[in-house]
Amino acid sequence: QDTARARPRLKPRRLAMALCPGDTTQWDDIHRRLGNFAPRPKEVPQRVLDKALVEAAEKVDALEACSLKELDKVEDDVEEDTLAVYRRRRIAELKAAQRAAKFGEVLTLTRTTFVHQVTEGSANGQWVVVLMYLDASHACHRILRPWGEVARRFPAVKFMQGIASEIVPDFPDASTPTVLIYRDTECVRQIVGLDEWGGSRCSADSIEWVLAKQGIVETEIEDDPRLQPATPSGV
Repeated sequence: QDTARARPRLKPRRLAMALCPGDTTQWDDIHRRLGNFAPRPKEVPQRVLDKALVEAAEKVDALEACSLKELDKVEDDVEEDTLAVYRRRRIAELKAAQRAAKFGEVLTLTRTTFVHQVTEGSANGQWVVVLMYLDASHACHRILRPWGEVARRFPAVKFMQGIASEIVPDFPDASTPTVLIYRDTECVRQIVGLDEWGGSRCSADSIEWVLAKQGIVETEIEDDPRLQPATPSGV
């Protein structure tokens, strides 16, 4: 009989597994000491990160993008001399934009002038918006009333209008009003009907809102005017 005592069996040693990104295991640490793994990157102290964030924030000019209306809202929080500098800058920018403006009124469009006024007129990034309407349509008159007001608000945009059938032969009455949006000699969008302009809520503000959503104009209107109660005049 073999009386030799059985040698105890050793359980294999398990090394911990890293569960979170950035954690290391005992296995990783051993190999790093042996030079098999690259050293762990040094952690940046939180105070260094905080300092970098503060310095970055200090470099941001919060007033640079403010409109005149927004500057008025912060006049109690900003020194008067500083605010005056930004106001003068905004006023100079507005005057420059006004000098660059070419229009400011609604121009009449016909079939014979379409190519020159619209297609060629939209070259070099010029926005041209054309309202095609039916004179006997109530829906058309709801957008015709404020159309001129929006043209005056944004004189850098070329606003035009014309009777649909005189611009496009046999244009369907049911498709009026239709607005064509041109830029760089291409029709980039056409909006058929009154719904997108607010329907019975169509106004100068709602037209401005829709054009701003298309990137044609910039607006300071904060809430969608189409969600406001309808007005009898539509303006």
